[in-house]
Amino acid sequence: MIFSVFRNINRFANKSKILDAFAIFCAKYLLYLMLLSLFFIAVTFHSRGMFFYPLVSGLSGAFIINTAIYYFYKKHRPAELKGTKTLISVPENPSFPSRHAALTFGVSFYLFFYSTYLAVIFLVCSCFVGLARVFCGVHWFSDILGGIVSGLVSAIIIYNLVNLIR
Repeated sequence: MIFSVFRNINRFANKSKILDAFAIFCAKYLLYLMLLSLFFIAVTFHSRGMFFYPLVSGLSGAFIINTAIYYFYKKHRPAELKGTKTLISVPENPSFPSRHAALTFGVSFYLFFYSTYLAVIFLVCSCFVGLARVFCGVHWFSDILGGIVSGLVSAIIIYNLVNLIR
């Protein structure tokens, strides 16, 4: 089933230059635009924590939780399959869970502790990042789902650690 979800998304790659360009932007650069936007929003509201804690949450999911999973579970990327349309360079680390998804969703979920409105906007952007990574042929859909869980777990852990320290 996950394979068919991947194929149904990836089959649209290389069909439209505009769609490909949008997917490449989302897969590679939207993450940076999200973080830059969050930085400026935090500066505007004079809230260092609004930038710092969500960032720590996302980075914890991407580089601590995911790295622990990579140590025990190595899943090959769909780019290795014949017929996969790959639009961006393929990362060297294992496919599951997606680091991009863990980072963006970790930031987004943590933002619920500050602003539901902002968190929803970031969740929509995170979905674009995740779907674009599947569209571009570097992740399975299950990798994105794993990244969502990793981001959620990291947001909960960091939130509880922050409240424990305060």
